[in-house]
Amino acid sequence: MIRLLLPPVLAILVSLPASAQAPKGINYQGVARDNEGKPIASKSISVRISIIQSSPQGTAEYVETHNPQTNPFGLFTLVIGQGNVTAGSFAFVSWAVGNKWLQIEIDPTGGNSYQLAGSQQLMSVPYAFYAEYSGNNSLTAGTGIAIANGVISNTGDADNSSTNELITGATLTADKKLRITDAGGTKEVDLSNVDNQSLTLSGNTLTISGGNSVNIGSVNTDNQTLAYNATNNNLAISGGNNVTITTTLAQALTNNPNAGGIRIQNIGTPAATADATTKGYVDTSIATAIATNYAFKSSFNFQNPVGVFNDSPVTLTDVFDDFNVVASNRFTAPVAGVYSFTVTGTSSLGGIPVKLKVTSGTTSLYDIKRAVGYPVVTIINYNDSNIYKLNAGDTVEVVVTSLLVGERVEGIFFGSKL
Repeated sequence: MIRLLLPPVLAILVSLPASAQAPKGINYQGVARDNEGKPIASKSISVRISIIQSSPQGTAEYVETHNPQTNPFGLFTLVIGQGNVTAGSFAFVSWAVGNKWLQIEIDPTGGNSYQLAGSQQLMSVPYAFYAEYSGNNSLTAGTGIAIANGVISNTGDADNSSTNELITGATLTADKKLRITDAGGTKEVDLSNVDNQSLTLSGNTLTISGGNSVNIGSVNTDNQTLAYNATNNNLAISGGNNVTITTTLAQALTNNPNAGGIRIQNIGTPAATADATTKGYVDTSIATAIATNYAFKSSFNFQNPVGVFNDSPVTLTDVFDDFNVVASNRFTAPVAGVYSFTVTGTSSLGGIPVKLKVTSGTTSLYDIKRAVGYPVVTIINYNDSNIYKLNAGDTVEVVVTSLLVGERVEGIFFGSKL
């Protein structure tokens, strides 16, 4: 615990003639001692001064800090009002209102860990600061103010003018109170009793409640008409401009999908004959129909020019293929399904093997049946049909195996989706 020896007298720098200005400070002396009563000698300490309102437990009106140096006896001096201000203003301490207490706190290390050293009530001497602003003959009265025998009086501005009075604010509150603030204070007028009035229009007669009526039939209202041209979606106002109206189907449906019972519905997937259709739906339907119902026919003509051909694809020549399912030397399934393929042909030399090569994940070879021609036994005829279950992207090719130069075969390859 820090102990502070408080001298019996505070030296107040206000002991000057009444006509002089009071110094802005109070001389203060104290002796700082430790918890054993020994002086805190020759050391820089921290002192916090607070001027408290009404009682030692009151609100701090002004706070400042000092860092004095103690002498060998622990004595330090400072001037209250000239420290480092942390709260309030010394110049605006209300000396004339209530009791004032002086609170002293000390940190012997010179830091900010203050400990209460003591409090004492300020007596009459500091109130010389209040006297500085009391009935002082040195005060000069301004316009409209008179000072006589310590009494300050309002004499008015003496100009008899009602146009130069200072109004600093005017507000109308929610409860209809008009408040005007000027140099004399705030004046309030209750407007809640003012009659509320309303306007009504009946025919050409405009009436205000509690008042008179006016016939506005003769007033030129510049009557205008709107006209809509459905051909070009044009909206025009007479004597003015026109606008082209663009309304999207989405906007119309958002507003109301039903127009007198004629409903736009099932746009994506029509379910009834009366439902709306879209280009996307029609295109999909056509594509589905094409994928379901189509056929192709291609011819081929192979002759071994030189070398060995082992299950080699032959070139296909388009006879008809409106849906582009045959290209170069192979058929490609557009969709998954069951397909039927037929190969017919003849060979006048060699009767070489002809097969269908089906690629569906894995590759399989299927022989095309051959028979000796009648009555010309030197001619070999080919005729065979097969069906296959294919996935989209699977391929079918006509392949031949030939080991001798000059061997040849020609025929037709055609098919359809079942």
